[in-house]
Amino acid sequence: MKFIIRSSDVKISEDLKDYTEKRIAKLEKFLENVDPDLIEVLVEFARVVGGQKQGEIFEAHINLKIPGKFFRSEVKNENLFSLIDDAKEELEEEIRKFKTKKETLFRRGARSIKKLYGISPLARFRKNK
Repeated sequence: MKFIIRSSDVKISEDLKDYTEKRIAKLEKFLENVDPDLIEVLVEFARVVGGQKQGEIFEAHINLKIPGKFFRSEVKNENLFSLIDDAKEELEEEIRKFKTKKETLFRRGARSIKKLYGISPLARFRKNK
């Protein structure tokens, strides 16, 4: 996994960089069919100016690029470390949706072929009227 970490108006410590890389690297288990060298992660931290009564609010934009697909997460929070956790959960959900959609399309195609060639009477389809 190739990490690029940027910030605007926020100083990023080494602890935050390490934490970010550690958390986002856990998403590799959902991308087992992809070569880890081809995965690119762009993390951008920024401070939100205005709109809050007191305190600081930060936002993180995380872009995860794999060949043929792009995942993005945008999160706002008061704590930089909890930003990473929230963004990781969002990305995990997006990856799961993508994988289940891909599997569903494969199964539908397999059912079509089974029905077409009469291999299995269990191929579920609506009857044409």
